[in-house]
Amino acid sequence: MIWKLLKNSYKFKAGLLISLTVILYAFLINNMNLWSDEIYSVLMAKDSFAEMFNLLMTEDSKPPLYYLYLKGILALFPQQYEIFGAHFASYILLICAQLFTATEVRKDYGDKFALWLIFLMMVMPHSLWLAFEVRTYMLSSFLMLMVLVYGLRLLKKPMRGDFIKFGGCTLAALYTHYYCALWLMFFYFILSGILLKNRRRDCFKKLLLTATPVAVLFAPWLVVPLTTGDDISRVWYVNYDFVELSPTFFFDVMTPDILQSFLYITTLFCAGSFSFMVLCGALSLYRKKETSGFYIALGSFLLTYGLLIVLSYIFRPMVTARYLKIFSLIWYFAGAFVLTREKIFQKAFVGLALLGFWGTYQDVRYVYFDRGFQEVVNDIRSFVSPDDAIAVLDNANLFAEYYLPEYKYYLLNDGQGEALRLPSAAKQYETYVPFKKDHLALVLSTMGTMKNPERCKSYPSKYRFVNGGVDVCYFMPERINSLAEKTYKLRFHK
Repeated sequence: MIWKLLKNSYKFKAGLLISLTVILYAFLINNMNLWSDEIYSVLMAKDSFAEMFNLLMTEDSKPPLYYLYLKGILALFPQQYEIFGAHFASYILLICAQLFTATEVRKDYGDKFALWLIFLMMVMPHSLWLAFEVRTYMLSSFLMLMVLVYGLRLLKKPMRGDFIKFGGCTLAALYTHYYCALWLMFFYFILSGILLKNRRRDCFKKLLLTATPVAVLFAPWLVVPLTTGDDISRVWYVNYDFVELSPTFFFDVMTPDILQSFLYITTLFCAGSFSFMVLCGALSLYRKKETSGFYIALGSFLLTYGLLIVLSYIFRPMVTARYLKIFSLIWYFAGAFVLTREKIFQKAFVGLALLGFWGTYQDVRYVYFDRGFQEVVNDIRSFVSPDDAIAVLDNANLFAEYYLPEYKYYLLNDGQGEALRLPSAAKQYETYVPFKKDHLALVLSTMGTMKNPERCKSYPSKYRFVNGGVDVCYFMPERINSLAEKTYKLRFHK
């Protein structure tokens, strides 16, 4: 009797799904690895506010909200648990997104829809990436979901508070990622068009009144990317290969970020079947009532993706599958419509989703706790004196600054990568100074550009398997000085 009551209880089902997410994902938090972009985030969060904004306004140009959020989260953790805290910052946002769905989304779309969306947040491969990546993607994704939900309320009978929530979430999303701005442009146009078509001029005016202060408050930040755009373009790592591979978001969501074991096929089945289901919904849901939210969510995402492709070929490559993951919760939102209204997909998809979650979870767990980074750190500390200078190639300056902060480094570039965080790094780095040692120089690389077996020792790492780990090599001083001169010219346009 009690089980029957619990089985039919929305609170019990939602609580069970969220609790499972909390427990299963918690086993992955204590990952002691950070790859270069994640290190960048942590170092930015540890900078003073003056240092952070100086770097953002001179070299980085990304909106600052995520770094400020991460700074606040890291303040809650002692130094020895810093990496745990960095992963926790994204993990807790996924749980918050589920709680938001269990309450706010449920109000508008009912119990079944909310449960399906919570389920998708738990089992989809995208989530296992978003929940631990120490970058803005989970924060951006959550804020865009909130914007979507509050924005769709404006098409019904909105309260004054809905406009305030909509405007606040819009402004927050804008200050996390520029992709959000492109998506918001389409979303606002769609909302405006529907309101005008339905002759709801009062609501349209309120929408404009909401959008105006948001635009005014975000406009000052646009000066930053406009003034730093040339420098960023010069060293921008995204190329046309990234653009061509961006559709992997729809079926191969973890590549190239985790090891592809024999279990990886389950990830493909799960993500691919979900994309197939959503596209089928685009053809079948037009007969159903109250499915405008599905088409708005799907349409705004696909229009944004299409615009990014166009901009990539007109101006410069700017779209990657990794960046597209900020649309994951919107993608789930569209899928929840299909699962709620098309029963034909439910049982088959649940089986594939659980299988995909199991396979992806095992791969992620195997990769996250790899010890390759710790091995190179331990060896350098054992055999290299802190008085010796070390040269860092490509983006290894981030690895060195975070994992080996007691050493001084020469920042080098051979055309394969750029020494990042120069203003902050300059506090402890010997930047572009001629190497005067009369012996061989130790060089670190994290991009797999040095593979000489006679002069290099590789420390492979399964974490961020695309980087391959860390190479430690010996260079003659003449080569160090040659690279230093090249780096100086690349950096300062000399």
